[in-house]
Amino acid sequence: MNERILVIRFSSLGDILLTTPVIVNLRIAFPHGHIVFLTKESFRPVVELFDGVDEIATIPDHASVAALYGSLMRLDSRSYTHVVDLHGNQRSWLARKVISADQTAVYPKRRLERRRMVSRRHKQIPAHIPHTIDLYNQALVSLGVSVHARRPILSTERIARHGTGHHPRVLVAPGAAHPPKQWGLERFRDTAVEMQRRHGASIVWAVTQDIRPTWQIGDYIPTTHLVECVDCPIPDLAAELATCDLAVANDSGIAHLSSAVGTPVAALFGPTHTALGFAPRGLLDRVIDVDEWCRPCSLHGRTPCFRDEQYCFTRLSVDGVVNELTQMLEHARNLRPALFVDRDGTVIVEKEFPSDPDSVELERGAAKALRTARSLGYRIVVVSNQSGVARGYFTTETVEIVNARMRELLSAEHVDVDGVYYCPFHKDGAVREYATDADCRKPSPGMPEQAASELGIDLRRSVVVGDRESDVFLGKTIGARSFLVRTGYGREAEKRLFGALPPHSVFDDLAAVTDYLAREREP
Repeated sequence: MNERILVIRFSSLGDILLTTPVIVNLRIAFPHGHIVFLTKESFRPVVELFDGVDEIATIPDHASVAALYGSLMRLDSRSYTHVVDLHGNQRSWLARKVISADQTAVYPKRRLERRRMVSRRHKQIPAHIPHTIDLYNQALVSLGVSVHARRPILSTERIARHGTGHHPRVLVAPGAAHPPKQWGLERFRDTAVEMQRRHGASIVWAVTQDIRPTWQIGDYIPTTHLVECVDCPIPDLAAELATCDLAVANDSGIAHLSSAVGTPVAALFGPTHTALGFAPRGLLDRVIDVDEWCRPCSLHGRTPCFRDEQYCFTRLSVDGVVNELTQMLEHARNLRPALFVDRDGTVIVEKEFPSDPDSVELERGAAKALRTARSLGYRIVVVSNQSGVARGYFTTETVEIVNARMRELLSAEHVDVDGVYYCPFHKDGAVREYATDADCRKPSPGMPEQAASELGIDLRRSVVVGDRESDVFLGKTIGARSFLVRTGYGREAEKRLFGALPPHSVFDDLAAVTDYLAREREP
């Protein structure tokens, strides 16, 4: 059965971007399903950047109840198997009532808990703070869908992350939906000037006409190091962000857009608070704020400050912010892409649950392929599911011995591997210690994210190669390109995924993949 799935989120920019992990998880669960995203017409260009959405349905931005009802009636004729409401308001409630489906889920919005957080007299900040993405994913769990992706992700085919240039590049976005959420144009300007002075950074100044200052940013930053984006369309802004080493913004949709393209962002939180669940969630993102007793003072940051001054922002100094940005920039500039490669059936010949190191042999051309990847600037990282440990077929010590033998054979071929990671867990395992559904098991992102932290890897510029569906989907969960090889179990996986794989994503072996990557680099 090919599922037809309707996902509902009408607005706004940041909230819609936070639904991208849900789309990835649905695509992993239903690779041949048809996913329709229902949103406002003005957000169509945003959803067009998603990976996994087959069709976009829209309502007018200011639709009357009658117009909304008519749009929903037309959608009701599509025979959906699942409706996933990620908005949880009156309009999405109406959509759930009008559009019939075999299964319906709505995300838990934490209304009462969030109201208590912004109360002046009875403020309660909970000890456990679920992120909005996790709440969105809870709707999938209620449908029996497994959760793998937990970070915002835009399509690598539509928005490709670029390598860093000779000079750092920093995007500065002073805007936000409501004035109380804005740190201040002059403070952002001074931050941009200081980043340019200290680091020789090129500044991308992203503003809208309604907050454009009377002064010109070009009077403060050399035009040779300045790009002005005024009312830049979201796809163009995403493309600009993908060329940057770093972004700095308020608690805004642009902060989430930066996360979604893989550019580390520093988000300045004033009247809002991470406890509300909307902090940027990229692996290297950072929230900069001060611990004022009155925070958060409103759910969405639109309520004017009731104190003599807005201390949550006035106590955020330009020097303090620049120092934090400097740390982030130095780290971001040292990141490199990686080739995340599966072990069995990709690097070494597939043998069912291998436990004998003497039986290990390299796949034909694998060593040459890894040398090619190294010459292209990739770190070499082996990531492997080893459920045989959980099933009781062998121990972790055996896995380590087999890995050591693989590294020995590769070393003899002049290939040094930067890291080898494996996941011994499986939810149906027979060994109690390992009988769990761990985040390291592909296609969950645990192993690549650990490698990224330990080895300094830019996941969005990386590549995943393997012979199973889990390898293909691992690329989706970390926002990297993925390639399926026909060695090992690859031919069987190709048949199962037929029609669900993008062009140029299946190759005969690892060497063919790295040759393709090398050809891409040619002028």
